[in-house]
Amino acid sequence: MPGNPLVQLEQVIKTFPLRKGWFEKEKGNVHAVNGVDLEIFSGETLGLVGESGCGKSTLGSLILRLLKVDSGAIRLDGRDLTELNRKELFALRRQMQVIFQDPYASLNPRMTIGETLCEPLIIHRLGSKQDREARVDELLRLVGLSPDVGSRYPHEFSGGQRQRIGIARALALNPKLIIADEPVSSLDVSIRGEVLNLLMSLQERFGLTLLFISHDLTVVQHVSHRIAVMYLGKIMEIFPAREFGSARHPYTHALVSAIPIPKPEHQKKRIILQGDVPSPVHLPKGCVFHPRCPYAEPRCREEEPKLVSINGGHKVACHYIAKMPTVAEYFPGAST
Repeated sequence: MPGNPLVQLEQVIKTFPLRKGWFEKEKGNVHAVNGVDLEIFSGETLGLVGESGCGKSTLGSLILRLLKVDSGAIRLDGRDLTELNRKELFALRRQMQVIFQDPYASLNPRMTIGETLCEPLIIHRLGSKQDREARVDELLRLVGLSPDVGSRYPHEFSGGQRQRIGIARALALNPKLIIADEPVSSLDVSIRGEVLNLLMSLQERFGLTLLFISHDLTVVQHVSHRIAVMYLGKIMEIFPAREFGSARHPYTHALVSAIPIPKPEHQKKRIILQGDVPSPVHLPKGCVFHPRCPYAEPRCREEEPKLVSINGGHKVACHYIAKMPTVAEYFPGAST
């Protein structure tokens, strides 16, 4: 691993009340994050991938303390974020920043780019006015923009340029951790590569720790050191990105199967999961994936599998993992 754990999650649970009717009576709870154990090592990029609604963005918001956990612990450099008061959390926020999915909605249309990048420096009372102006110019250069654009407004930029500005804002306070929540999903395909390469070069240059959230497994594989696969609020599998072909969980197989293949002669076996995703209000007993798993057996319907290590940094939550083929075995043409 690139370093020691910077972020540690232990049995993190988050539910949202489901309310209906005129008086908004509580009718149950949506289980968004359901007992997640996870580590993010210092200096690495951990890719978090899964279907829409699986709890990826909620998990990122919990780490940033934009949402409060119901139970569990979230530690940053050994400090439990769930136990910090408002003053302590404010001081720690300099170490954690976020890059949002929509680069336009995340920028204030009434503020110039210079004002936007200067705002976090003012809030945390860093430097003099001249120091802050110099820092803004430096940030714009870091993301490949001219300092002259500081006087312009967000609507004057393309989507890719706005996301570069969002990256510059995330770097303003020299954070240790950046959570990138679908940072390229709203960009044109031709621009995505440029933004991804920028993120990778900045991560290497400054030793940043990134949690890269996406539904696109190919993007996650390209930028990550390790990949965590999430389904219905639970981590199903964690494996090194360079060992992509060793992934074994049936849900990971289905995600790989959905990756488009540019050459028809290399077409993979298509896996179409049967049934619908279970309701997060009424989670199935046992393994949450068993209603759609082609390998499910009676034990899967009764007993929840634990996330266990099978080979170094490779962990899988499956009772019958020894019988499961790897991605490379199931899809001989898959990238390893």
